[in-house]
Amino acid sequence: MSENLITKIKNSKSGINEEKKVDKKSIWLIFTIGESADGKNLYAIPAENVKEILRDATVFPLPFVPSYVDGVLNRYGDPYVVVDPAVLEGKKPQNSFLFIVMNDETHTCFRISDVKDFFTATEKDVVHFVEEELSDYYDGTLTVNGQEVFVLKVQAIIEKVGKEIAAA
Repeated sequence: MSENLITKIKNSKSGINEEKKVDKKSIWLIFTIGESADGKNLYAIPAENVKEILRDATVFPLPFVPSYVDGVLNRYGDPYVVVDPAVLEGKKPQNSFLFIVMNDETHTCFRISDVKDFFTATEKDVVHFVEEELSDYYDGTLTVNGQEVFVLKVQAIIEKVGKEIAAA
């Protein structure tokens, strides 16, 4: 009798564990980079990586930095490096005044064209690139409303900026 009770308890605990294994959902910021309106310029980053979205900030140019670094902007007295991902892709520089401020200690922000959406997805919704197709700037893709959206490797871009500025 006690063995039956122990078996039932173990089975009920394993049932609870299976319920807890529900895919964790995360929120993604969907935005555009570049001037193209063909729908091929959609990108995503986890919303948890975003501190804020700034509009109409003045960017002060810096000498001797890579072409994809637009300069710095003043955010509450702190300088933030402005990176233009369009230039990293080989496109022409953006003229927008919309910036994603990253939620980390690097004081980095990305110049973007437009914010499109906040999208909820599970980790299995992100298709990660396999080793042969690894990109320096993209981790994979995410399907948003039937469209493939590139997931930016934010940390890799920030590390590239740091190394190239340090080498200048």
